[in-house]
Amino acid sequence: MFALMQSVRSRLHKQPFWIAIVIVVAIIAWVASGSNATEASSQNSTTATQQDSVAKVRIEAMQAYPVNRDVSLYGRTEPDRMTTLRAEVKGTVVEVLALEGQFVKAGQPLVKLDGNDLSQRLRSARALLAQREIELEAATSLDQQGFQSKANLAGAKANVESAKATVEGLILAIENLVISAPYDGVLNERFVEVGDLLKDGDQVATVVDLDPLVVVADVTESYIHQLSIGQMASGRMVSGDVLKGTIRYISSTSNVGTNTFKIEVSVPNSDLSYMAGMSTELSIPLEQTWAVKITPAVMALDEQGNLGVKTVVDSRVRFVPIDVVKSDSEGVWLGGLGERADIITLGHGYVRDGDIVEASYADGSE
Repeated sequence: MFALMQSVRSRLHKQPFWIAIVIVVAIIAWVASGSNATEASSQNSTTATQQDSVAKVRIEAMQAYPVNRDVSLYGRTEPDRMTTLRAEVKGTVVEVLALEGQFVKAGQPLVKLDGNDLSQRLRSARALLAQREIELEAATSLDQQGFQSKANLAGAKANVESAKATVEGLILAIENLVISAPYDGVLNERFVEVGDLLKDGDQVATVVDLDPLVVVADVTESYIHQLSIGQMASGRMVSGDVLKGTIRYISSTSNVGTNTFKIEVSVPNSDLSYMAGMSTELSIPLEQTWAVKITPAVMALDEQGNLGVKTVVDSRVRFVPIDVVKSDSEGVWLGGLGERADIITLGHGYVRDGDIVEASYADGSE
């Protein structure tokens, strides 16, 4: 070993450039060794970190189905018609012929008044009319003979027309002593009893027509152009009754205060089972689209606070904003997810859009 060291010293002394070569090689080897060690350490650390930071989530394969997109409205049931009947002549109520809540036919008598002296006045008016007609015949005969002036003849004709008008007016007044239903409907309310004295214009009763029943609601600008006359609609009353009908009216102008448009849905109600004045939730089907049914529990918020669901595509989280097609008591139908989607059902609160995740189905498969 001593002899070898002496030989190296001798060669270095004779060839000093070897010193530089040895030093450079040593430095390069050291740097390379350190760099490789650092890189290897960094890669190992990164790999370990990535492995530790990949979140595990539970997903469920959701199948989409063709679903009608609905517009939901809140409305109120109303009668097709409602009329307040009034007395058209003065008289005393002598007979009540129908009860409140009773179904009545068109023309059916409801209340009868005592006409006092109307019948006597009618007999007198008819007698006067007969006299005026005789006077007109005499005036006409004299006129034909040239013994009657045109003015007298015209006066006789006017007297006849006046007498006729009086008779016709009294006949109408006597007919109006009986107040009848204007159409088939329900005697909803009666304001008089036997013995009440009425004057012209006093309220007598209210009749409502409940067949069809009408549901009145307001539609926003977003949906008004998607509705049309005759379009089907369904509804659920606050009582739980389910009804079906068609749109019969769409307003051409919006309400200035709410900027909504009034619509009416006509509902057949021949058995009068549906009542007016009931709050009703309407559902009107629009276009058909693919939608997935989920429970609200799987919904999540993104970083901007938007509501949606988180899916997994190729092991990466994808946030899909909510697009409610329709909703019912069992869940919500969402569009925009395609015909099939792997939706995160467990762990969606710990991952963000774009995160790489380790996803597994409920049965443990991946």
